[in-house]
Amino acid sequence: MALIGLIAGEGSFPILVAGQLRKQGYDLKIAAIQNHADGKIEEYASSFIWAHIGELKKTIDFFKSAGVKELILAGRVRHASVFSIKPDLKAVKLIASLKDKRAATMLKAVCDLFEKEGIKILSSVAPLESLLFREKVYTRRKPSKKELGDMALAQSAAKCISGLDIGQTAVVKEGVVVALEAMEGTDACILRSGELAGAGTVVVKAARPKQDTRFDVPVIGLRTVKKLVRSGASVLAAEAGSALFFEQEESVALADEHHICILGIK
Repeated sequence: MALIGLIAGEGSFPILVAGQLRKQGYDLKIAAIQNHADGKIEEYASSFIWAHIGELKKTIDFFKSAGVKELILAGRVRHASVFSIKPDLKAVKLIASLKDKRAATMLKAVCDLFEKEGIKILSSVAPLESLLFREKVYTRRKPSKKELGDMALAQSAAKCISGLDIGQTAVVKEGVVVALEAMEGTDACILRSGELAGAGTVVVKAARPKQDTRFDVPVIGLRTVKKLVRSGASVLAAEAGSALFFEQEESVALADEHHICILGIK
């Protein structure tokens, strides 16, 4: 049986990845991030540890002792966590070498460190390519002409902030940018937009230019759609081929119930 490692962060992403890898016959060794990962992830592992953010030596030693040569990172790490990190010596040295504490900078450095230790980091999208957004409308309702205009503006704004490693989500209503995602994350950005502008907002999630698919892949799922319902949003668009769409059947059913349009765009 082929062996693969998984570092599990927040959300349903790690569990979906683990499930797919198990179906493909992999023996999974999993390190779950404390205060982030769902405890159910342990059910998929033949070997398992909990590790705090910053416990790099513990995590690397775990995978090396298990014979892991290939590793996938899956799940969100809350950006605000960088300010409460308790680093071990290996993490201290890594952080000291960085030019900044942006998420992409830190995650790339972690990937490079693992690869120096002989553990290759694989694309987190590879086991789930069938779940990538396609260029289509998923829901019964299609966007109106006005919503298409808002969508174009939101996509431009989302591409700008994603290129600066600020966030991946922008919200527009009637030609006005209402909210941009930063450290608070997509869900909080969506809810804030509802508080600021009320119902009828258009939400777009975009990948970074030259997105590194080893980490921080844009993800949409049922939790996201529930936030759209709470905020009164009317449209959610994500870039085809770049964003993953989890729990599609349940998400589309809920969106249809509340007359929300979900689609994949170029």
